[in-house]
Amino acid sequence: MAEYREIPPSPRLAQAVECFWTIRHAGPEVQHRVVPDGCADILFTRHHGSVAIAAVGPMTSYRDYPLRDGELLVGVRFHPGMWTAHLGVPGDRVTDEIVPLDGLWGSRARELRDQLAEASSLQQWTGLFEASVPSIERTGPVERALAWMADRRGCVSMDELANQAGFSARQFRRVCLEQTGLTPKFLARVLRFRHALSRVDSYPGEFAEFALDCGYYDQAHFINEFRRLSGRTPSSYADGRFFQSFHPARPVG
Repeated sequence: MAEYREIPPSPRLAQAVECFWTIRHAGPEVQHRVVPDGCADILFTRHHGSVAIAAVGPMTSYRDYPLRDGELLVGVRFHPGMWTAHLGVPGDRVTDEIVPLDGLWGSRARELRDQLAEASSLQQWTGLFEASVPSIERTGPVERALAWMADRRGCVSMDELANQAGFSARQFRRVCLEQTGLTPKFLARVLRFRHALSRVDSYPGEFAEFALDCGYYDQAHFINEFRRLSGRTPSSYADGRFFQSFHPARPVG
């Protein structure tokens, strides 16, 4: 069984970091489905004395990862567009990639990995991550435009979004790709999907009204998008038949 926990960041990091999280798994190996969320993570893993730390870039499709008996995962989840300065590379360099963090941070990553390996509680792990991540605020026009889009759960036009940043649509597409690793249009799709995913398991009956409420054209559009991004139907998720992500809407198990 996999146990999921998360903790919010301190006010100092709240504009850059969405949360810290852990997964502990005990039992037979299971396949853990990870779906796109627009975010990037720093991920520490420990399994029977073997430890690693990596940068997990934003995803454009779902993936299945094995969770092994006794495995621990600890992560920092960054808001879309708020992680490139921390990792030190353009966003599109790590899209759909898992990159060893020491290739980006050098000795700093190895020191953090060793400290995390010695820690034994969520508070200790988050404290170490807090100390290693500098505060970055959403002060630039692109960051503010991305926050504006997130507040609207991706239900915006690309022209409106570019106008929020003071760019043309073409300029904003280029800058958004560099900063988030995703195009604005795909990021909007993911944010809309993420909002729907957080609500779908508590929604009874057919999805026609639900789809419209979440910003989809109709029920067919919603179901097709859900299947593209998760590999499953909304009904199968609502029935609890697969893991959602590294950061589920409900505890995994």
